[in-house]
Amino acid sequence: MLRRLALDIGPLRDSRPFRNVFIARTVSVFGIGMLAVAVPVQVYALTGSTVQVGAVSAAEGFALLAGFLWGGVLADRQDRRRLMLRARTASGIAFALLALNAFLPSPSSAALYVLAAWDGLATGVAVTALLAATPALVGPDKLVAAGALNALTVRLGSMLSPALGGLVVSAFGVGWNYAAAAAGTLGTLGLLTSLPKLEPAGRDEAESHPLKSIAGGLRFVASHRVVGSLMLLGLLFMVAGGIPVLMPAFAEHGLGGGPTTVGLLYAAPACGAVLASVTSGWAGSVRVPGLALLAASVAGFVLLACTGLARHPALAVAILFGYGFAASVEEILRYGLIQSHTPDSHLGRVNSLWAAQETGGTAIGSLGAGALGRYLAPGSAIVVYGTVSAVLALVLALTLTTLRTATLRPEPDR
Repeated sequence: MLRRLALDIGPLRDSRPFRNVFIARTVSVFGIGMLAVAVPVQVYALTGSTVQVGAVSAAEGFALLAGFLWGGVLADRQDRRRLMLRARTASGIAFALLALNAFLPSPSSAALYVLAAWDGLATGVAVTALLAATPALVGPDKLVAAGALNALTVRLGSMLSPALGGLVVSAFGVGWNYAAAAAGTLGTLGLLTSLPKLEPAGRDEAESHPLKSIAGGLRFVASHRVVGSLMLLGLLFMVAGGIPVLMPAFAEHGLGGGPTTVGLLYAAPACGAVLASVTSGWAGSVRVPGLALLAASVAGFVLLACTGLARHPALAVAILFGYGFAASVEEILRYGLIQSHTPDSHLGRVNSLWAAQETGGTAIGSLGAGALGRYLAPGSAIVVYGTVSAVLALVLALTLTTLRTATLRPEPDR
């Protein structure tokens, strides 16, 4: 029983190329987390302006979104190995230049805007190329396991890397934070160099305009009943990701807590997601992953709605832990289904749209949750947000019959 639940590390054990990409990805996640701490700290120290802190973050975010979309087009036209190498090199150079700027007697705040955007663009391209390359590095029966390993890396990185970045900044300064990220990023290039060529199949759109190529990816998503349904459901989850903006007010007015409570509310979903990843051994062998994914979606949103009813911090944290667990199960299964149902010629663009969906959807969700919080008490707003999401997920579960019966080994004509 325990063996069936344990995280399947088969892709790491059996595929050296995937192992190399996994290590490089882990280093990248930690570098991004360290950057997320160092840049706002340095901008605020130089300008004393929270507006400029937000502006730099926005510049990096827009560049990341552009990197996802551009990377999707490139990943369906070029050798994905070479694309990863170029993008990671560009990112490492950006970290190195950030370090040099930080060590100057008078660091340039304008350089922070440029280099943060540069790194965001390079990161978007690298992530998209990595996602598109993964199916070629593992067998079709290991796609869910690979997705769980990638999800675990992202979750642990998002939990640990900001703390690591904060410690480095406090002990040595922002310059050494950037230098450490640069050394780690450039140090992984050897791992990527050893990968085999990862040419996309069926590059029939190589000469088309990039916007036409992106439109082709959108047409594929809209026309494919499984992939389109997965994207629709994923958008619902990403929009629900705006709930964290309500947590400070909910902690104060609904739970009678302070900053410590807020921190626990933020951490609980990530902790639940980590547990889901390390106990995901069953996910690769589930007979009806589409149905399991839909069930996890509805359960997750119900738990989210219940969070708003909690009146004790411990209960709210426990419910959010369960929400994070359910959301991670949905994410792991969705990853496996998207990769297995998308032809290699479209993997770059489909994965770029998925990544862009996550980035943009969370921002939209944050705006929606913030607006709802203006008219309702924080707890009530969470209940409404979660209930509406649960109802929509249930409607999708009842109507998307193709997704309910989808498997990880689709028929060739699908």
